[in-house]
Amino acid sequence: MGLFSDRSEEDDLGDLSLSGLTGLDDGPQESVYPLEGWGEAVRAVLRDRLVTLGVPHEWDEDGSLVVATSDEAWVERILDQVEDDLADSVDPEVPQVAYGLADWPPELRDRLFDLLDEEAVPFGVEGEELFVHEIDEARVDELVEAVLSPDVEPEASGSTAEAMGELFVAADTLAREPASPSGALELLDARRSAGDAGPPYGMDRVWWDGVLAEADELIRLLDQDPVDDEAVAAHAVRLRDGLRPFV
Repeated sequence: MGLFSDRSEEDDLGDLSLSGLTGLDDGPQESVYPLEGWGEAVRAVLRDRLVTLGVPHEWDEDGSLVVATSDEAWVERILDQVEDDLADSVDPEVPQVAYGLADWPPELRDRLFDLLDEEAVPFGVEGEELFVHEIDEARVDELVEAVLSPDVEPEASGSTAEAMGELFVAADTLAREPASPSGALELLDARRSAGDAGPPYGMDRVWWDGVLAEADELIRLLDQDPVDDEAVAAHAVRLRDGLRPFV
């Protein structure tokens, strides 16, 4: 993982005492994990995991994790597990919004968390507050409403996502066969499906507007007489490759 570094013999630990790490005076036998970028909530999960598994460890003055070098492989696995478990947690570098859950009974909280997991919405919980990315606020509002008013189903959000997949298929066809009539029809149908709706769930509006603009330009090129196959193929490749990571 590259998160740790061996301490040199010149490093001074002062009065730091490592429980369970006796007999480490013969050379650099400690490993330090700075854990830069790990928020307090993530560190709390890690602390609980280390204690539960009985891993001998200490915390340095700067918050770095210190373990015996012989336990590196063990600790690496634990760090990987924590990172995997929290992969859907909020990114501290991304703007967030908070929802107060103080008045929510446990069963409703659990239901909301389950819905967030099902929708793959990154979230974090600290005390009585739920944190989500600002970009997900509209969808989370729908899920909150679904939990508080279970007789009201949240609005479906798959139409533009389906259009995005259709645009990818059409662009792929035209990238390989610029003169393909079926590819042109697929593109027109996909663009019509996308309409003027907002971006697919979780996607940035500026990015989505750029996708639609690229599709419109591709349609314009296909409407030329004669059709410039090279220009069509180039724009189709650009549209396809821009969509590939999301379909």
